[in-house]
Amino acid sequence: MSIERQAASIQAIVTDLGQVLLRFDQERCWVKILAACDHPEARSQFREVYTRARIGCGRTEPEVFFQEAAAVMGMRLSYAEFCVAWSDMFWEDPKVIELISQAPVRHRIVLSNTNAIHWSWVRQQYGHVLSRFDHSLASHECGVEKPEAEIYRIAMAHTGLPASAHLFIDDLAENVEGARAVGMDAVLHTDATRLREELRGRGLV
Repeated sequence: MSIERQAASIQAIVTDLGQVLLRFDQERCWVKILAACDHPEARSQFREVYTRARIGCGRTEPEVFFQEAAAVMGMRLSYAEFCVAWSDMFWEDPKVIELISQAPVRHRIVLSNTNAIHWSWVRQQYGHVLSRFDHSLASHECGVEKPEAEIYRIAMAHTGLPASAHLFIDDLAENVEGARAVGMDAVLHTDATRLREELRGRGLV
């Protein structure tokens, strides 16, 4: 497909949230969490519980997940304190937000691998960012995570457009490949400068 034809065919942008619209630093969270834990391997214990609970697919209720994690980590935080400590790690990337918001497309969708705790925080703190998109889809509400094909199809169902009409943006290569596997155009995100180049090449700037 020529660049001109490809540019004309892109009618929807589907973008990741974390490290694209909102940058984040998990270490900010872990400083607070580990300071309240007794188990010497608390961080690895947390990862094991997270993986087993599949909270990113909505398979475990947030408070149940917290109780299981707190028990194995020896964590001395209340549920409310944990939610703040584990979520307060984001900040906006205004240049990226503007590039995507101003692109001449019919649909803009956020598609995020996340969980109910982080999603609640994002909606409260960054609702003004989400409001600039037509739809905001979270993995725990979809019941599936990227790079599974089904989650991209859920996003496409909101536009009613063929896969080739979508440009997908994500900072993880496996998620980009997942989008390409279902027929979407896709770019691996690094920063606003590179994204501008990618959008310009498709006639979207």
